[in-house]
This record gives sequence, structure tokens and C-alpha cells, in this order.
Amino acid sequence: MLMQVVILTVLVWISFVWLQCRYLEILELLFAWIAEQLAITRRRRAREERHRLGQGLQDQYAESDTDTDGDTDTNSQDQDKGDGAEMLLSPPIKNRLNVRVEQCCDLIAAGLGLVLEDDVTQRFVAAPSPAGEWNLLTRNLRQRKRYLNWRLRIVWLLGWLTRYGLLLPLRTSACWLCLFMISGITVLLSHLPDWHFKRQLVELVLRQCFRITAGCLPMIRRFHNTEYRPTKGICVCNHTSPLDVLVLMCDANYSLTGQVHTGILGVLQRSLSRVSSHMWFDRKELADREALALLLRLHCSSKDRPPVLLFPEGTCINNTAVMQFKKGSFAVSDIVYPVAIRYDRRFGEAFWDSTRYSMLRYMLMVVSSWCICCDVWYMAPLTRRIDESPVEFSNRVKAAIAAQANIDDLPWDGNLKRWSPVRDWQ
Repeated sequence: MLMQVVILTVLVWISFVWLQCRYLEILELLFAWIAEQLAITRRRRAREERHRLGQGLQDQYAESDTDTDGDTDTNSQDQDKGDGAEMLLSPPIKNRLNVRVEQCCDLIAAGLGLVLEDDVTQRFVAAPSPAGEWNLLTRNLRQRKRYLNWRLRIVWLLGWLTRYGLLLPLRTSACWLCLFMISGITVLLSHLPDWHFKRQLVELVLRQCFRITAGCLPMIRRFHNTEYRPTKGICVCNHTSPLDVLVLMCDANYSLTGQVHTGILGVLQRSLSRVSSHMWFDRKELADREALALLLRLHCSSKDRPPVLLFPEGTCINNTAVMQFKKGSFAVSDIVYPVAIRYDRRFGEAFWDSTRYSMLRYMLMVVSSWCICCDVWYMAPLTRRIDESPVEFSNRVKAAIAAQANIDDLPWDGNLKRWSPVRDWQ
């Protein structure tokens, strides 16, 4: 009986992995077809626009021809038609004033673009999709109405019905069941006596719970360089959303640190704290941060505790850049284990704009997407040099993570997302 259960479990797991691979392949083929249809539509509209402009010029030439003498011979008429045909191929000549005004407008637009689209604020909102690509996740077609033919409209409608009529109810129900499952299991595990194998049991059970939850979203994970998976000390990672914790906890056990939350995240934080040691704090309280630094030193000095997972940026960035790492994470230990995460935005947006969406609204957006696909790179541990300050050490680690994930390395503080910079001259 036990052997049959094991064989059935293995077969289900293999079929699940196979379906995930086929699911991604189907979506990639669909996105390639959509890009081809968008390109065809753009070319057709460009031809229609050129034809419309040319027809207008031809009508003007026809009106001018009716005002001329009727004694013009046939050869001159043919020559005029030839000249008109040549002028249809070239844009009309503009006077010098129009040219100067257009040059000024271009300069003004470039200047405003530098002010509005700086390197900081655009990292705190969801990054726009590349030109010529569309993943059907647009909830309002007004922005793309101009370039959509009837085929794309039908495909978008079918995709909308599939995601909101089928996937959303199933995934939402599964995620709520997973939340209740984690809460109930942690309550049961917290009443177990402190035997020597309790820690291993907690790690095994929670890892399976996180994997089930990730499969319900669904979340497709690809881990690289697993020989560098951290087993102790401090692990630092770039931060995009709370899903980062779910991704990493599916592969290893960590002691978590982070901002105290309410709502769904608060329920999870309290549940996890029942069975393992985690450190929650309020970033606005100086005493909490000082106490966290002391706890990190004590944690790193102990050899029988799991690694601490830290997000030194302190806030979620839209996975296009890595921003300033807080030096406190690099002052408590001379060895850190970097981890780089990058999400594939074609299948779904993983970035959580906490200043705009609540956690419940964000999770509804996640479960209504196609899926969340991400790559995780474990990196070799980095050691602080003798003549290196904590700030220089943090910058070196940040640059290594940005290079591994192939995203930008920016020196700005991520807390600009919440607070405006203080101007000393005011």
C-alpha cells in the first residue's frame, strides 16, 4: 500500500512538472502570434495613413488643374501628373517657422522627459511592456484599441473569460485553503514538545506547505547554482514582492525579517512565528532597528540556526533595478550569501506597489494573471575585505546581484517610494 502511494505521488509530481512546461510553451507560442498580428496591423494602418495623405494631395492637385487653361496639350498634362506622383512620395515642404517650432517642441519634450522619467520614480511603478509585445492581461482595451484587429479582440475575450471565469475562482479558493492549512498546521506543530527532531519536522512540513501554495498561484520556479544554497549566516536578496519569500522558502528554510504587517500578511507572520524564530520590526521605530541588529548578531553567532533572509532595499522595486542596500545588514557579519531573483513579466506582473494596492488587491491581480515565472540564482558567498566599510561591502554585493539578474544598479534609496526627500535649503 505504501509503495503504491509513493508511486502515485511520483507520477502526479512528474505530470504536474510536464504540464507546467507545456503551459509555458503554449503561452510563448500565443504571445509570438500576438506580436505578429500587432506588427501586421501597424503596417496596414501605416499604409492606410500614407494612402489617405496621398489622396488628399492628389485632390488638391486635381483642383489646381481645373483652374488652368484648357489649351494645355496632352504631353504637358502627362508631365504634370508625373510631377504630382513624385510629390506624393515625398512629404510637403514646410516653411521655416514650422521647422523652428518643431525643433523647439522636441527640445521641450526631451527636457520634460528627463524631469518626469527619472531613474528613481519609474522604479516604483509597474514597468511598461516592451513595444510590439502584449500578454493579453490588459483590463481595458482603450489604450490598445487602435492596433487590435478582430482576431486579437476575440483572443483577448477568450483569455479574459478563461482567467476570470475559470482560473480566478479556482486559484482564489486554493489560496484561501492554503492560508487556513498553514495556520492550522502551525498551531498543531506549536503544541509539540521540544524534541530534537522538531526543527527538522517543522522545516519539512512548512516547505511542503509553501510548495503547495506556490503551485496554487501558480508559480513556476527555476533555481540555478544550487551548490551555493545558503545553510547558515545571512542571505541577502533583491526585493520585488512578498512572493520572494514564498519562492525562496520553497527550496530552503530561513529565519525571516521584515516590516510588521496587518491583514493577510499579518496572519502569515503570526502563524510562522509560532513554530520558528522570525524577527518582525517597524522600520519607523529606531528602537526596533537597534534591537534587530542585536538579534542578527546573536543569530549569526549560533551554528544550529537557519540562515537569515534579508531584503536590504527595505521596499519593493519593480524588478528592473536594485537600489541602495542598508548598511546595517552588512555590519553584523563579514560573510553574506547573495541571491538574485528576476521575474518574467510576460506571464504576469509580480511587483507589489504597496503605496497603491492593498495585499488583497495585489493577490487578486496575481491569481488573475497567467502565472508567475521567476529565476533564482544562488551566488557564491562574499566576504568583507579588511579595509572595506559596511557601505562599500553593501555596494559590492548589490552590484553583484544586479549583474547576475541583468538589471540596473542604482545608488538611490528605495524609501523615496514612501517619503519625499528633505530639502535642507528650505
